[in-house]
Amino acid sequence: MSEQMTESTDQQDTMSRLFVDDLDKQALARTLTTIDRLGLNDNLTELDTQGYTTIRGVLSEDQVERARTALLNRVEENTGKRVDIETATDFQSSMGASMDYLHYMLYEDPVFEEILMAEEPLAIVSYLVGESCVLSSLGCHFKAPGPTGIVALHADTRGPQPFATHAQTANVNYALTPYTREAGATALVPGSHRYARQPTPLESGLSTEQCNPAAVPADLAPGDCVVWHGHTWHGSFERQIPGIRMNLAVYFARSHVVTQERHKDVVPREVLDRHANDERFKRLLAVDDAYGWQREGPDYTQMARMATGWYD
Repeated sequence: MSEQMTESTDQQDTMSRLFVDDLDKQALARTLTTIDRLGLNDNLTELDTQGYTTIRGVLSEDQVERARTALLNRVEENTGKRVDIETATDFQSSMGASMDYLHYMLYEDPVFEEILMAEEPLAIVSYLVGESCVLSSLGCHFKAPGPTGIVALHADTRGPQPFATHAQTANVNYALTPYTREAGATALVPGSHRYARQPTPLESGLSTEQCNPAAVPADLAPGDCVVWHGHTWHGSFERQIPGIRMNLAVYFARSHVVTQERHKDVVPREVLDRHANDERFKRLLAVDDAYGWQREGPDYTQMARMATGWYD
């Protein structure tokens, strides 16, 4: 290759990198502007420092009640019983545990579409995993008293360790019933997102006899949420009082990460119609995701919309 051709190629590569870098900076500016408009700058500081942040009063009382009703309907479908969330002490999942995970809830009631698009947590999620992020899963940890409801500390990030320097996933955990330690709240380890690894077996212990002293409860009222970085160590404490702890875990991932749930190509038509003019909703459900082609090959219009950096 001639010296002139090499120089031309280098110039093209430089221009391409500058273009990609500019797109990412524009995306970050949009996200930070939204965070400032919503009054979430202190939450961003908390997130960067602790690896998680709490946002109060995201859901209305009506949204909380509608979500709880839809989840109780799923439990009744699964078990044949209507559970009283105030008094239940003997709930057991099909696996015999005192906690069950109610999966794939997005299409059970339109309230879950509203929760997915809640502006404040979605702004923090965009800061963590970019505007191009997708919904990985949306479900409920339905939890009664008992040690089999404990979830050991872990990070949501999967793959080789140490983890990447930026988040691959982000979790939004809504309280649908009061969250305290004795009520079986989510447990979080402040600053653990900086460890860039999974906890060791000893570090992950959350039994009554051997609780990691660094773990703190997420104290939340119904309608509050906690948002955390995918590297942050978290789990849950044993519920020690009667009744059910209900949450809604809305889990997001960067667009190149395999999602827990499948949404592309299976979103119900009535759901798409409700959000026909909402490009962010469709992007969250990977409706126009570029990958997954067959003999027809890629759609290059979709390819051009793929993420180029941390924030876009």
